[in-house]
Amino acid sequence: MARLDGKTALITGGAGDIGAATAARFIEEGCRVVIFDLDRNKGEAVVQRLGANCRFVAGDHLQPDDNRNAVNLAVSAFGGLDILYNNAGVARTGPLDVVTDADFDMVIAVNVTGPQRMTKAALPALRDRARAGHDVSILFTASIQTLLVRPNFTAYGASKHAIGGFLSSLALELAGEAIRVNGVCPGPVDTPLLHDALRAVGGDLDAAREQFRKGVPLQRLAEPLDVANAILFLASPEAQHITGVLLPVDGGQTAR
Repeated sequence: MARLDGKTALITGGAGDIGAATAARFIEEGCRVVIFDLDRNKGEAVVQRLGANCRFVAGDHLQPDDNRNAVNLAVSAFGGLDILYNNAGVARTGPLDVVTDADFDMVIAVNVTGPQRMTKAALPALRDRARAGHDVSILFTASIQTLLVRPNFTAYGASKHAIGGFLSSLALELAGEAIRVNGVCPGPVDTPLLHDALRAVGGDLDAAREQFRKGVPLQRLAEPLDVANAILFLASPEAQHITGVLLPVDGGQTAR
């Protein structure tokens, strides 16, 4: 039997590199997936690639109505919701006196308020499945910067520390309802989001990527599939006794 047979997942930021890689791995393991993203063209392209067990809905997780629409699609198309993966996020970089107030507020909104609102919208459907005896999970893309910090990432670091606290508290809050709450903490992932962040700090992109690579004990940047495989494990029956965990996917950067 596939690891996620009969389950349905909702993935925010599902049209991006990590979200799409996770959707593909979930579907390979028998899951049905709803992708939720602002980018309609990319989202529809992912669905076309992944086939009949994937649906797309455009929306913004800061908008409660959009969140409810996404949850309702999962329930109406696939019969329920077992897995919520809060993956959508943004980064803005630079020294504190350079980052604008608007950028700081936007990072906190997208990376913290959005996941909170989506989780709140999804809870009734997730509770229905948990009461029926299903293994139910809420998952987050946190960051290596949930566990440590870097200079010039004040907005992003603050948002990812906040997600760590939210996740941990929620795990205890929902444990009595058999709803597991976990997250992954990726180190640098070789995606356009990282490239944009490095360009914003300044300097040559290739040189910056090489500097980040040298800082990883395993001597390579993470790929989206590395993160997707970790999320798959946390969503699977193999992790049924795991909740409140922030799992590093960082090539050893947080090793002590």
